[in-house]
Amino acid sequence: MKKKPLEKYDQKLIDALEKLPPTIEDKKHGFIIVVRNDQARTNETRFEHIAKKNHELKVRDIELIPEGINNYLKFSKSVDVKDTYYYYIKRKGKDRGYIQVAILIDKYDKKKAWIKTIFIAYRIK
Repeated sequence: MKKKPLEKYDQKLIDALEKLPPTIEDKKHGFIIVVRNDQARTNETRFEHIAKKNHELKVRDIELIPEGINNYLKFSKSVDVKDTYYYYIKRKGKDRGYIQVAILIDKYDKKKAWIKTIFIAYRIK
């Protein structure tokens, strides 16, 4: 009996990402955050990258992002990556950790940003 190959991505998460609005406004910082499924790496799209199993996301985490961008626990600048900021959003239910949304600021228009990645973090940095 052949084993079924492990899926790298959760298709339910990709479907939830596609349902997000194309832009999310951060009213506190004045950013317009663009949600797009562009090529993240040579072998995967942005949504495939976010939907990786090791990111530990659930569909309800993705659905919480538009509201969470304006009701976050912490907003911080990345120490390691230039023009990158993180939103830490409290998860619903009894799930441990925080939803960490990484955004990349446009180098020409400082009020425009893109969602770079989303994953679960267990510590707020």
